[in-house]
Parts: sequence; C-alpha cells; structure tokens
Amino acid sequence: MTTYREDYYDELTSVTWSEVNGYLHNGKYGYLHRYIMQKWYGPDMFSEMNQRGWVVDHMNGEKYDCRISNLEFLSTNHNIAKGHTVDAESERLRMHLALTLCKDFSTGYYQIHLGCNDDISLYNAAQGKAYRLSTIRFLYNCDYRIVITDAEKILLNYDLEKKVNISSLQCVDWKAEFTVPIALREDERDRPIIERDGKYYVAIGNGIWFHSSHVDEGWVPTEK
Repeated sequence: MTTYREDYYDELTSVTWSEVNGYLHNGKYGYLHRYIMQKWYGPDMFSEMNQRGWVVDHMNGEKYDCRISNLEFLSTNHNIAKGHTVDAESERLRMHLALTLCKDFSTGYYQIHLGCNDDISLYNAAQGKAYRLSTIRFLYNCDYRIVITDAEKILLNYDLEKKVNISSLQCVDWKAEFTVPIALREDERDRPIIERDGKYYVAIGNGIWFHSSHVDEGWVPTEK
C-alpha cells in the first residue's frame, strides 16, 4: 500500500514486490518505503539522512503501509526505541485505544489520532458534563521525536490511569468527534452497522473496532 502518484505508477506496477525481512522489496527498486521517500523528498535529502545514520520509520508500525503519510526519517536509536515502546504498546492496547501516528506532507504537521474502543469521555468543565468520545486528534508542529514522546505518554497514562491528560501534551491544536447516542432495538444489539433515518452508524464493540485512521489532510492550527 502506498500513495498514488502518476509519475511513478508505471515503475511500481511493472515489477513484482516480495517480502524481505518483513518489508516490501524488489530487486530493481529496493525497499518500497525507501523508494517512496526518495520520490517525495528527493535523492539529495535521502542521501543526507542516510549519511547521518537515519532510517525510514513506519509511523504506525505497519511495515506494508508505505503511504507518504506513514513514513518519516528517524535516527536509528529512536527507531529501535519506538519499536519497543510506542509500536509494541499501541498494538497491545489497540482494542481499547487505537493510536495512529501520521504526517501531512502538504503542511509538514504531524498528527496523533486516538480511536476510542473503550467507553471514553471528554469532560467539559464549563458545562459540568461529560461527552462520550468517538475519536480525538492532536496536531504537532515540532520534531518527530517529540511527537513519539507524547504518543508514549498517552499510551502509558491510559494503561495506568485510563485517561489522557491533554494539557500535558505538546500539541498545537486538537479536535474531538463524539458518539451519537442511539437507542438500539432488540434485533439490532448484535449488528455492527445501525441505520437511522437514512444514515448509517458504526456500533463500536459489536464485532467492529477502530484500528487506525488516515491523515487529516490540510489541518492547520485553529486561531483562538
């Protein structure tokens, strides 16, 4: 899986890609994730990153996901550490809190997305009321390593305390989507998709769960 671009589509589809060490590889073009990074960032930057000893990180931990929104340069040591912390813990907690890391190439901003498989609420202090969350997203304009640190903090705090402290994060903006309360009929209780007035809703937990999400393209900080 990778981002479509007309200038390299013929190259990618003219060869066969196989798994090598868990990654997609071809004898002519090498590893797919490295090929894509050279196409999007240019050979000069790619060569500079290699000389610095940096590697191409799969941000969401999925090695077959070679979309440009899922690839970023990262030092070898931080890449190894991320694999043992953020990647491993996000997979372990995914059925409770589905964390996705991604980057919008057009803006340069990083994003952390949280899909709420558990019953998680956002408390509005002004209203004195809690609203059940569907997803919550955080926007970053900083070094990728800081984003990784926040992702690790989110996972650890949720694992230990079952909550996320937004004020402790270094994001520049965030936004939330809330669930729609629907009273289920008896014949709907095991259905993953519910229809109301011509609209369809996903019933999280009825055999269907958040796993990951795609980059929110064009998102920049909201002026406040």
